[in-house]
Amino acid sequence: MTGATGNQGGAVIDHLLAADTDFDIRGLTRDAGSDTAQGLEDRGVTMVEGDLNEPDTLREHVDDVDAVFAVTNFWTQGYETQVQQGKNIADVAAEAGVDHFVFSGVGSHEKDTGIPHFDSAWEIEQHAQDLDLPMTVLQPVFFFQNFEAFAEDILDGTLAFPLEEGVELQMIDVDDLGHAAAVTFERPDEFIGERIELAGDELTLRETAEIFSRVTGVDVDPVHVPTDEAVEDFGEEFTVMCEWFNEVGYSADIPALEERFGFEFTRLPEYLFENGWEDKDGMASVPGWVKAM
Repeated sequence: MTGATGNQGGAVIDHLLAADTDFDIRGLTRDAGSDTAQGLEDRGVTMVEGDLNEPDTLREHVDDVDAVFAVTNFWTQGYETQVQQGKNIADVAAEAGVDHFVFSGVGSHEKDTGIPHFDSAWEIEQHAQDLDLPMTVLQPVFFFQNFEAFAEDILDGTLAFPLEEGVELQMIDVDDLGHAAAVTFERPDEFIGERIELAGDELTLRETAEIFSRVTGVDVDPVHVPTDEAVEDFGEEFTVMCEWFNEVGYSADIPALEERFGFEFTRLPEYLFENGWEDKDGMASVPGWVKAM
């Protein structure tokens, strides 16, 4: 389990621990003595130390497991390092002959988007394909958690975003990515060889602002920031992604996903209520893309 102490890996662990199947979970971390790692140990996860930049530190651990959840981080590592880390874990998994390799990429990363953090995920997937790994590719869309970056402005009454009027943006709770991954591990025969885009809601900026207004009690106005003015405030990578949202966008079939995975994906109002937005007073966490700016 890569990313065990992060958002995605942590969500997968939560659902593996709650699953009907009894999983023996190994969580990969660079520091097994950290508070987060120790908290996972207390819950029954075996934490092991390794570095995605150093394949030799991974082999012993991967040799001991039947399946791997692989997630990499463009925002903290950059393009080249992220791709190499993804290739490293895929190489080691192939050498070990794992039965199932679940890779978490980005929604629509296989398309010619020109968005670097989409392209890097596609490069990793193609490498894993070349290794003939028994693979499932999960492709989460825009995370609800990204709204943490806008918390102060939202609570001041403004949701400013480089999204054109009337354009719908698909979104997902990271917890649902974790749930979906756990289902694929429970039912590998149904999911090996599949690439699946994951989303839980689809809303325009105006609809999103209305939901924030209802949940927070603040009158939130949507502001459609022109993409040619957005780079300074949002960064080039995020702005390029929003240009693609406006021109193309994600294409997950939410009802079909719910039928296939057997659970109801989270909608934005539910997420906001469950994550304290009724009484929110600021940013609870910093999304990776903000840290990278």
